[in-house]
Amino acid sequence: MNTRSLFFVLLSLLFGVGAVLLAQSWLKQRQPAEGNPSQALVVTMAVNVPAGTVLEARHLSVQPLPKELIPDKAITETEKVVDRVAKFPMLRGDILHPDKLALKGEGSVLASLIEPNKRAVTIRVNDVVGVAGFLLPGNRVDVLVTYRVGNQRSASSEAITEVVLNNLKVLAVDQKVDQQTNQPLVVRAVTLEVSLEEAEVLMSARSLGNIQLALRNPTDDSQVELAQLNSEPEEAKAEPKVEAKPPDPVPVAPRPVQSSKRKIEVIRGTSQQTVSVES
Repeated sequence: MNTRSLFFVLLSLLFGVGAVLLAQSWLKQRQPAEGNPSQALVVTMAVNVPAGTVLEARHLSVQPLPKELIPDKAITETEKVVDRVAKFPMLRGDILHPDKLALKGEGSVLASLIEPNKRAVTIRVNDVVGVAGFLLPGNRVDVLVTYRVGNQRSASSEAITEVVLNNLKVLAVDQKVDQQTNQPLVVRAVTLEVSLEEAEVLMSARSLGNIQLALRNPTDDSQVELAQLNSEPEEAKAEPKVEAKPPDPVPVAPRPVQSSKRKIEVIRGTSQQTVSVES
């Protein structure tokens, strides 16, 4: 046997021993209860995925973790995760939980992200209302409305700005439910997560005056005193409309009766005469 053949034989033996060691290590991870009763298998993320991703088997991994670190109701079987929709951005190593997932058949990706008893309402904005492009999905905002009190045509009318809604979640920005960059983006529409009552207030505020979104710090959960909007504008209250009375009828003078004349021909013998007679 020459040197080259001996080299390939030794290399094959080395690869074989390595494969055996890897197989043993994998079996130990798959059966942690036997070797380490304090651990259990859970399903974790193998890669990073954005919100709204339909999870597949290639996105998942089964890992042994200490039981004290595993949250309640953590998913332990990959079959319960496949074809589910991620409600939030997932990072590699995250433990899968039913609250983080939605059924694929529950509608569009955006519909899967809406919390129970909530609604998604889209409002049209410009670059100023959209917080100069730094508004991203997942942010929290307060809604302010600016309107005038009194007669808007008068120069003495006063502009008032009030907070009508607070701590609303931004679901999507310009039809994007996930934004991986912090670069500013000029937006034309913002979708907010609101309750039915908040949706009514938002629509009333939009019709009453100009709305503005105020970006919140992610750790700020403080409540703000909200203004009570009135659907009836102030100028209608200040200057009630008076129904105009119809003008009095103008008397019309009677027309004089015009007499009509008729002509009658009178024949006497051989003479003929025309006589006019008033009727």
